[in-house]
Amino acid sequence: MRIGLLFLAVATVACSAPRERLPANRASGGPAFRIAPDEALGWIGLSTTPTASTVESFGPRNDEHPLVTTAPRDALPATVSAIGPSGSMQPFTTGRATEIPYGCDGHTLEVTALAGRRVPPGVAWLLPPSRPANWQPRALAIETKTKTAASRSYVIGPLALQLVRTADLQGTLTIQRDGSIVDTQPFERQLMDGAEPGPIDLAEGGPGIPEPLAAWSVADGGPILVVLTQPGYEGTTLRPLLVEATSARVIESMEMYLYQCAF
Repeated sequence: MRIGLLFLAVATVACSAPRERLPANRASGGPAFRIAPDEALGWIGLSTTPTASTVESFGPRNDEHPLVTTAPRDALPATVSAIGPSGSMQPFTTGRATEIPYGCDGHTLEVTALAGRRVPPGVAWLLPPSRPANWQPRALAIETKTKTAASRSYVIGPLALQLVRTADLQGTLTIQRDGSIVDTQPFERQLMDGAEPGPIDLAEGGPGIPEPLAAWSVADGGPILVVLTQPGYEGTTLRPLLVEATSARVIESMEMYLYQCAF
């Protein structure tokens, strides 16, 4: 059973809690451009962590395959360029479809393996081979600015993300770019039988509370791809969001659901 959030591409929800002024960075110039709704953005990959590593990561642990994706093998080119949550873009060779251990109780994840050097643990952006020449992808750092039970905020380059609790099990995610609001999305924790009924704690996180995992600028001053984790009680959905100059939209074709363990 998937218990997650309902994100609307553009939604406005009144907040019962006072909204603090969001921190924001300013973009450092560069030509602005838009990405058409039907333009290919590629796929999301999972950078694996070696089984002996002590690094904590929500992604799978695997010694054989440094990068995997749930995208079907026949949807991928023979080679693909990928960029992790930090570092530079690297080439990978598309391998075979396989299964790797993930989650608990012997559960496995069906993936397409990608061969190449390891990138930092977490999610990676697999770029489309037909991307325009003006795409110059760059990983952006995610900085947590505030973290309380009722409010949490992040800064990602020129973006500011703020979560505010508006009811016991509900809240809003507001996204600013260069100080101007470009999107507001509601989120909600839908309780399962046996789940803790108390109010959500944004500092603690957990089911129903979005969190940014990685972000990349397509080019200086251009669109920014942000990957949010959308946790449930049994797994999580990775939800890519493209933030442009005045709007933001979910890229449904890039979404990935990862079942982890029964609640």
